[in-house]
Amino acid sequence: MLQKSSTWRLWMVLIGFWSFQACQFGVQPPKPDPVFDLTSNANINYQPLKQLLTENRWKEADQETFQILLKLSNRQAEGWLGKKDVEGLACEDLQTINRLWNYYSDGRFGFSQQEKIWTSLGGIIGEYTPEIAEKFGDRVRWRKGGQWLKYEQLNFSPRAPQGHLPATTGNGVSGGVWNGVASITHRVKYCGVIDALATGEWIKADMKTLELFEAYRIPMENRPHIPAPLVISEIPCSELQGVDRLWVKYSGGRFGLSVQGKILKATGHSSEKLEDRYKTFEQAVGWPLAPRDMSYEKGDPKTIPVGHFPYRLGHSYDTFGSGFNRTWRLSINPDCGF
Repeated sequence: MLQKSSTWRLWMVLIGFWSFQACQFGVQPPKPDPVFDLTSNANINYQPLKQLLTENRWKEADQETFQILLKLSNRQAEGWLGKKDVEGLACEDLQTINRLWNYYSDGRFGFSQQEKIWTSLGGIIGEYTPEIAEKFGDRVRWRKGGQWLKYEQLNFSPRAPQGHLPATTGNGVSGGVWNGVASITHRVKYCGVIDALATGEWIKADMKTLELFEAYRIPMENRPHIPAPLVISEIPCSELQGVDRLWVKYSGGRFGLSVQGKILKATGHSSEKLEDRYKTFEQAVGWPLAPRDMSYEKGDPKTIPVGHFPYRLGHSYDTFGSGFNRTWRLSINPDCGF
């Protein structure tokens, strides 16, 4: 009994000493494996990237990330990517890369973090302007004294500024025009919606649109066991406008929030309350048929009423998953121009 007790005390002392040393020298214990799967649509092995990130080998992880992007686009021979190449990167793989960087940096690095910085500076993801690119470069310290840094001058440490890594978007992807951040953050965020829209899978695109706005669900204090309802009025205009541009583009101008807005404003007499004209609007866009009419699932948008999509933003969990907020379209912030 005494021997076991002594061994236990010695073990606790060693643990305490290791913890003290870790605090003194900034050494962090290894993070547990992430709960998400390292899935790939292109049969990419993400274990090497995961290992590099686990060991805080940030520069090697950055270079591994770029090699993966080249492989995903079959551009290994060329050694660089253009905007069109980025637009074709596999959605599943980009999400895996983004999750790994976000997880192992505790939210400091990753494409999503770079997206937040880009938009906070007044930029629109997917749209490159030299002014926003320079502001972004200054913010994440890819620039110094008004000049872009060379790759070897970047900061590959956990103390680098937020959004500083991965820097493949600032060197490898963007080349001479520094267009990488705008392009790759757009692809990462909207790839699910874009891929569905590009193949005319309208109902799938509708569901992917709903998923984009998960951040704007507000939990109900008195019913914590029920998934939070989506609060339409809290969705920022920039988020709605980004989705609207995609729906309008891929439907040839037949679907989108802006298309619905024009129909809604043109319905009935202007002297009537908008709420009173809403049923006429629903008939015009074909919403009474939407829950059961699976003929709208895929195909020529000309066979579907103008303004029909997006529709499922009105989905509500308020009645245990079977509810639907019929008048959700009236809840959009009027300042958004829809």
